[in-house]
Amino acid sequence: MRCLWITRQDPRPADSGELIYSLGLIRSLAAQPGIELTVLAHHATKSCEDESAVTWQFHGHIPEGRLRSLTSPLPADAFRLGNRHQREALGRLLTRSWDWIIIDQAACAWALPFIPPKTLLAYIAHNHEATLRHEVARNERGPMPLKLALRWDARKYSRLERRLCKRADLVTAITPHDADTFRSELADQPVLTLLPGFEGRIPAKAPRQFTVDSPRVVVLAGAFEWLAKRRNLERFLHAARRPFQEGGIRFQVIGKADPEWFQSLARQHPWADFKSNVPAIDPYLGQARIGLIPEALGGGFKLKALDYIFRGLPVASIDKALSGLPIDPFSEAITASDPESLASKVVSRIDDLRFLNHAAHSALAACRQAFHWKDRGPALAAALKNPHPHRS
Repeated sequence: MRCLWITRQDPRPADSGELIYSLGLIRSLAAQPGIELTVLAHHATKSCEDESAVTWQFHGHIPEGRLRSLTSPLPADAFRLGNRHQREALGRLLTRSWDWIIIDQAACAWALPFIPPKTLLAYIAHNHEATLRHEVARNERGPMPLKLALRWDARKYSRLERRLCKRADLVTAITPHDADTFRSELADQPVLTLLPGFEGRIPAKAPRQFTVDSPRVVVLAGAFEWLAKRRNLERFLHAARRPFQEGGIRFQVIGKADPEWFQSLARQHPWADFKSNVPAIDPYLGQARIGLIPEALGGGFKLKALDYIFRGLPVASIDKALSGLPIDPFSEAITASDPESLASKVVSRIDDLRFLNHAAHSALAACRQAFHWKDRGPALAAALKNPHPHRS
C-alpha cells in the first residue's frame, strides 16, 4: 500500500508535542508490513537521521510572516505551508499513483485542491481546530488588531477543517473528546482515536518516594512557541503569584521558548525560575514534587503529562486537559477548572505526601500499558487497509 503523508516540517528531532506525535505515527505506520510511506514536508532548522522505513521529501523552509495571509482564504499557517516549493513538490509526487494521501494537521489541507478526486484521503487531527481556534481568539486580551486577526484566522480554520473532514475517508483524533466532537459533525466517515505513545523508558514501578526532604518545587515543562501556550503560562503566573509565594513554593518553567520572552517573564515574576531550551528535562523533573498542566486554552493531548507520570511525578492539571489519560481526576491527580483554583489546590496538596505518592504510583500503573507507539501503527494500518470510502 503506497501512502503519501503531508506534514509541516521534518519532525526530527521531535522537540515539541506536535512533532512527537507526527514522528511517532509516521515511524509506527512505516514499520507495518505492506506499507510504503513517503513524507512530504519542509526542511527543519535542525535535523537528524533515523533508520525508519520512510522516504523523506523535504523542500524549502517554512516562510516567516503572516500578514499576506489576511487576503487569502487559507488560515495563516496553511498559507505559509502551501508555498510554491511545496506545491511544486506535491505536483511532482502526484504524477505517481497513491493508495492513500494522509494530511497531518488541518494546516496541511492547503493541499486539498490538488488531490485527485478518487484518491483515498485520511486526516490526522492534532486538535479539533474549529473549537480550539475560536476559543483562543475569544480569550485573547491583546491589542484589537491581534484580536481581529485571530478571529478572522479562526473562521478560516473552521471552513478549511470542515472541507477537509467532508472530503476525508478517514479522520483520526488524538483524544476521545476530539473524536466525539468529530463524530457529532460527520455523517458516515470513520473516526479513529489515536492516542500518542511515549518515546522514553516506561518504568516498571514508581522511581521515587516523596518525603519531607523532597524539594517543594512545581515544574512546568513544554514548548511555548504557540500563542495559546504562552497565554496559558502568563495566566497561571498571575494566578499563582500570591499563593505560591505565601506558601513558599518554588515554580520552575522549562522548555522550548524564545529566551528573550523568558527573560521578560523572569523580570515580571522574580519568584519563579525560567529555563529556555534546556538540553534535557530529566534533571528538573527529578527535583520536583508536582508536574503542572495549566492549559485553560487549547485542545489535543498534553504529552507533558506522560513525561511527568513516567518519571514518577503527580500531575496538577486543568481538568479538561486530561482527556485521553486513564486516570481518576480526583484520586490520581490534582485538578481544577481554572488556573486560580488550580494554584490554590496545588498549595493545599504539595505537603500531602501520602496523596502525592498515591497519585504518582496509581497514575503510573494506569498508564503503563496505554501509551506504546508500537500499537498505533497497526491500528492506523488496519483502518487504511479496510477503507469505507464515501463521496458527498
